[in-house]
Parts: sequence; C-alpha cells; structure tokens
Amino acid sequence: MLVYFTVENFRSFKNPVTLSMNATNIKELKESVVKKGRYRLLPVAVIYGANSSGKSNVIKAMALMRNLVMSSSKLNPDENLKYDPFYLDQESKQKPTTFEIQFLCNETKYRYGFSYDASHIISEYLFALPFGKRAERNLFLRAEDEYKISKNYFSEGINLESKTLKNRLFLTIVAQFNGTISKKVMQWFLHFNAINGIESEGYEGFTLSMFHQHLQGYEQAKKFFAETQLGFNNIILKKKDVSKDFLDAMKQIPDDVRKRVLEDADNGKIIEPFTTHNIYDDKGDIVGEKAFPESEMESEGTRKVIQISGPVFDTLIRGAVLMVDELDAKLHPLLTRHIVRLFMDPEINVHGAQLIFNTHDTNLLHREYFRRDQIWFTEKDRCDSTDLYSLVEFHDEKGNKIRNDSSFEKDYINGRYGAIPFIGGLSDE
Repeated sequence: MLVYFTVENFRSFKNPVTLSMNATNIKELKESVVKKGRYRLLPVAVIYGANSSGKSNVIKAMALMRNLVMSSSKLNPDENLKYDPFYLDQESKQKPTTFEIQFLCNETKYRYGFSYDASHIISEYLFALPFGKRAERNLFLRAEDEYKISKNYFSEGINLESKTLKNRLFLTIVAQFNGTISKKVMQWFLHFNAINGIESEGYEGFTLSMFHQHLQGYEQAKKFFAETQLGFNNIILKKKDVSKDFLDAMKQIPDDVRKRVLEDADNGKIIEPFTTHNIYDDKGDIVGEKAFPESEMESEGTRKVIQISGPVFDTLIRGAVLMVDELDAKLHPLLTRHIVRLFMDPEINVHGAQLIFNTHDTNLLHREYFRRDQIWFTEKDRCDSTDLYSLVEFHDEKGNKIRNDSSFEKDYINGRYGAIPFIGGLSDE
C-alpha cells in the first residue's frame, strides 16, 4: 500500500509537495481505514482544483516515477531520461527532479527515491523498516557514481555498481540480477498503475484479457455492471482478429501493460465484448435477447465503465494502487460514486487496494463519501507553482480547522478552500 508520494521540480511543482495516504486521528468513516501492522492507511484520495492548477500533474508525477523504474534497465547508454522540470523561473530548469515514495510490501515499509536530470541519475536510495522494528535500515545510497551498500541488508547489490550506467537506476539493475529485495520493490511498482480517464479506449484490451483469464474479476465486474444498471443484461466475450484500430488504441497504455495484453492474444486473436439486450414485442413484453458489439450499441460513458473495469478489479484483487486522471469524464456522478464505493467498502476491498484520482465532480464533496484527510486540493501561487494540501490540514481565514459538519461542496464552490478559478460575478450569495 502507498504511504506517501513526494515530488519536487516537476512540471508545475517547483517546491516539494506530498500526497499522504496516512489516516489522521479524525473519527469519521473509521471503518474504511485499512490497518496494516501499526499503520493506518486510506483506501482513496481525491484531488480537486481549477483547470491548469496542477491536479493532473500529481497523477503524471507518480506515473512518471513508475515508468522510469519499469523502463530504466532498457535505456541505451546515451539515451535521455524523461525530464520535465518547472520552467517558469530561471533556476529550476538547471536543477534535478526528485521523486520519493514510501509504501508497504510484505510486512516491510520501504522508502525509495531518486533525483535526476535529462542526462543522468544524480542520487538514489532505498530504506526498509520491517514490521515490528523501530529503526529504518539503509539498504543503499547512491550519489552520482559513489555507492554505499549495506552488506547486512542489501548484499544482493554488492559488485553491481559498475554495471549501472549513469542514466539507469541501480535498483532496476540489481533486480535484473535476481536480487530478492529489489525484485519485490519492482513487483510493487508493476502494480502501481495510472490510467487516463478521458482516453480509456486503450485499456479495453487489458480489461477483456483479464476477464478471459480471471473468472473472479469477470464475475465481480458483471455484478458491478448489474448494480449500476448500465442498460444491458450481460456482457459476453468472443474472439476476433487483431485490428489496426486495436493496435493504435494500445499505444495509449504503458509498455509493460501493452506487452502483457499482446502476449495474451491467442494466435492473433483478441477478445471482443458483446452486450446482451432484451427484445420486446409491440406490447412491450420481452420475447428474447440479442447480443450486440459493445462498440456499436453502448454509450461513451458505458463503454468507459467497461474499459476501466479491468484495471479497477485487477487492483482490488491484487491489493494494488490505481491512479486515474479525470475519473469522472463521461461518467454520471452516481457511477463515479459507485467506483469509489468499491474501494471504500472494507467488505469489497478486502486486500487494501487504493484509488487516487482527480475530478471536478463536486457531488463527491460530502462527509458521507470521504474523510477530510482524503480530500486534496491543488492551487497555484503567484509564481504559478502548484501547492497541494488536504482539507484536514486547511485553516480558514480565522485560523480554524474545517469541521466535519461543514458543507464541503458549498464551501469549495464559494472559494473557501481556494483551488477554484476566479470568475467575476459568480457567487451563491
């Protein structure tokens, strides 16, 4: 499970900002808090903000860290890293981008981070704190070409320094040599996934492949479709030839996910979804049922629900982390709420899966759906640098914290929490 993520000098983030999944001591919705050892973590975080305030950049930062980790060992010696610093001052473009993440994996809390620019890794480190221990263990430290590796706790990395090129992450090289700890960390990143809620078509291949191979996920998704009353009776799967349109759509998703989907293709065949609908006579009585290609019969919103259901239920089954940019795009607010409920309900989310998403849907800003420490805002300062803060840490103009019985939605729209565009002449008052 994700504990926190910190980013500095990336896109609109000039200064360090942290998204924390640690549950604070507030009392609301206590049943949704996930307990792992002595840690209390949140299953969902939602991010609000004006257009161009940087809320998508939170997701993009986490996705980039994940992609750098997963692709690092494949880089050519002189290949540049994906470097996108804050460009609106004279100094930041000369400074490194920094990522740090803390997460739980196999009863150990790991803290991993690195700094880099376009040409090379500047620093990198990994710490571990096993459950039941008090002191964090330093597994390795890297500063440019200087390494400090623990013989007691990270012997798998010894003598691999020389095999690590300047633009590659040491962690990924050790994992290539079957390091036990490094492979566990890499496996965690494999299931630390981000998807685009606007361009979700590329995930349909993953979804249908998951449905075909994992009956549990398929049955859970069908139950979800029925509960949300999407307008069809059932979804059935049929095989068809791989098309150019399918391959083009697959370009939108991460390389490792695309590779898994294409490997699952059976002799050039992929799965096509069909939705079944009732057939009626002129009296309105049901006289039969017919299957239609999902792409021809269903609305954009229904198709999106089907397309992202694979990542959603794969995340729930694995107890992984899913990040969604613009979750609410094309969706009715009740559908968005249903997806959130999958993660908030401890009877459904039995493995401690986490959902992080941004949205403009203010219907969700209610104490019935979220704790105050789950609601986050992005706002730019006078230098156009993004700040990230949660509702639980926000203080009003009198210095008071926000009460749980406040009207979150109304106060947000009226600008009490910041993080909204300035539009003169509009007010609820």
